[in-house]
Amino acid sequence: MWYVDAPECLLCLLESRYSELKKLNVKDPAMYMELGRYVMENAGRGRVAVFIESHVWLRRRLGIDDPHNDEKASLESLAKDAISNLLSNLGDDVVKYVELAAAANSVDIPMRGYRFSTEDLLARLNDEVRWLGFTRDGLREVIARAGSIGYVVDNAGEFQFDKALIKKLAELGREVVVYARSEPYEVDVTEEYVIDELHGLSNVKVVGSGNAYSALVNRDLWSSLGFHDLLIMKGLDNFETYLELKPRLGNALFLLRAKCPLIARLLGVPTNSPVIVSRDYVDEIRIQ
Repeated sequence: MWYVDAPECLLCLLESRYSELKKLNVKDPAMYMELGRYVMENAGRGRVAVFIESHVWLRRRLGIDDPHNDEKASLESLAKDAISNLLSNLGDDVVKYVELAAAANSVDIPMRGYRFSTEDLLARLNDEVRWLGFTRDGLREVIARAGSIGYVVDNAGEFQFDKALIKKLAELGREVVVYARSEPYEVDVTEEYVIDELHGLSNVKVVGSGNAYSALVNRDLWSSLGFHDLLIMKGLDNFETYLELKPRLGNALFLLRAKCPLIARLLGVPTNSPVIVSRDYVDEIRIQ
């Protein structure tokens, strides 16, 4: 099994799942006990499995297809209202779009050491982005040479900034393949939603993961993910999933906020810093 720190990660998971039950106004202590037992009984399967499966369990146990549906719609509406003015200041520099997408990764459900508020989505967009193992000029060169770019999306709200970057890459003549979860997971956008949002964009294709897991977990997609000249992976979950599975995709670039204090310590940055991280940098990380 793999955790950055097993006690801290499991406490974080329980805190996140219990916050979901509380938000849904579930007050029966038996539900919290049942969920806690499920988490502990499945903890040995590893971080990826227990995080995903506990959310799937919660959805099915409560008979709710997507407990965050209203929240996701609200976040997307907020971002859509704000994004046109923001993009007018970026000019034609595609790297600025990449930095904006990284800074927008503030959205998440409550976790140990981090609480998101809707104000954060727009208020933190100007935070300094830290580059680890890569440079702005280096990324410009990669994008200039790339024929195909993969993009693994993450949370609602920030997806509008992903969409702006995807559109920019397509306008530059790059073929962009967007990977999304096929089923709901926390506040992540789903394949169906992404298809609707990107409908009509030339040079853009959407691929679903087949379930609630990240496309990175579907080993049948590894050859596709590795085919691209550049693979952009958004968010903390995709970053931690890569750390656990170690697929060593040489084309990977990670855009995220280091919301988790443990991940911030691994990366050597202040908690909640937006970062752009190369695959080489990630592969050199040693978990204690």
